[in-house]
Amino acid sequence: MSKIRTIVVQDAEVDDQNSLRHLLLYSNDIEIQGIIQTSSKFHYKGDEQHEPFRWTGTAWMNDVMDDYAVAYEHLKYHGDYPEADDLRNLIKIGNIDYVGEMSKKTEGSEWLVSKMLDDDPRPLYVQIWGGTNTLAKALKDIEDEYPEHKALVEKKVIVTSCGEQDETYRSYIAESYPNLMFVDCTQIGSYGYGWKTMPEYSGKRTFDNEFMKNIIDKGPLMNHYATWYDGKYYVGEEERSQFGSNKELLSNWWGSKYGLGTHEPYNFLSEGDSPTYFCLLPFGLRTLEDFSNGSLSGRFVKDQNERNSKNQLLNYYKPVDEDFVDENGNICKTESMWRYVETINDDFALRASWCVSDEQYSYPFIECDDEYLACADETLKIPIISNGKLSCRFYKEASTCDGVEIKNTDTGINVTVPSNAKSGNYIHIIVESCISAKYTLRKFKEIHIKII
Repeated sequence: MSKIRTIVVQDAEVDDQNSLRHLLLYSNDIEIQGIIQTSSKFHYKGDEQHEPFRWTGTAWMNDVMDDYAVAYEHLKYHGDYPEADDLRNLIKIGNIDYVGEMSKKTEGSEWLVSKMLDDDPRPLYVQIWGGTNTLAKALKDIEDEYPEHKALVEKKVIVTSCGEQDETYRSYIAESYPNLMFVDCTQIGSYGYGWKTMPEYSGKRTFDNEFMKNIIDKGPLMNHYATWYDGKYYVGEEERSQFGSNKELLSNWWGSKYGLGTHEPYNFLSEGDSPTYFCLLPFGLRTLEDFSNGSLSGRFVKDQNERNSKNQLLNYYKPVDEDFVDENGNICKTESMWRYVETINDDFALRASWCVSDEQYSYPFIECDDEYLACADETLKIPIISNGKLSCRFYKEASTCDGVEIKNTDTGINVTVPSNAKSGNYIHIIVESCISAKYTLRKFKEIHIKII
């Protein structure tokens, strides 16, 4: 199976820098085809008419690659990781002068054009961690110079974005490319600055400083990963956001007035943009067939109210909240990504260890069919083979009928379709296999049952 290909467009905020270090640990599983710096309403370089705002510079990306080069000497024994120079050649500077700037071509916008117009038949996933302006400039140049390819680009490019951090999606992309798929991957509570507000369960403790020790003390790539009050100073950042060096911010930071909690040194800080790529990782969920299937980034549905100024329906997907059972048995509505943070962080910790160790590992696997047809009131016997501990979950939010019964057997599971199920209904079942050692590693299989 060919790898997912993706381009990162980021604005260099400290949590973007964390996200890049984390993403590089998965560069064996997905093909990174660009790392582009852009501007946003939070960060820009400035020009003759605009003062710089929280500007970090651009050298940091090469610093990350220097750190990755050290880690690569171990990572290469754990999978098909690219060499540091190959990744370094993907670094491009986009439209960074001020928020929403898309008036001039940049190496970043031109790189996007070249990838959107190439002959690679695979979809191109463009992650937006900052503003959409560099992407908008690339799309504008295609519209102006290669109009015959515009419809193809709308089908080929899928945008996974951490919200809208400038106005260019609304002012240009939505107007000229309404069919371009835009997935709003904002799960800020689950993996951003607001994680302290989320429901209690074992996954939440993977953000505490005790767990983070498994990640940050693993060679230079992870040593430079930012956590709360870890001694790091962020170039160009305001004092109110110097989380690494300003001790007062542990209890009195800008998020505390919004109820986002207080912190201890070395707690998880933020990777608010990382949900834009968690959904691309090959953990066995069928996200990329349809984002409403759910993913490590949560589940998304097309918003029927999102329209442009011409009243055209946009191909715009938003995250949904789902029922979650906390460790006390209470059911609450919360971000649909939250149930997966333990999976993400256990795997993160394992891969961080690969930066300093050649020790091999065993991932769980699941073998079973993932498509079935059934009638109402029928019981399906589904054989499953795995090398790990199995568990199953009826995914009611992604299904179109309720009342499904699942029973474990010695060889797999029996699924009983409810008697009131109607033709065309779908049942989604998530099968999980886990292997527990120092970290609990998980893989999934998503089974779809269509009622006939």
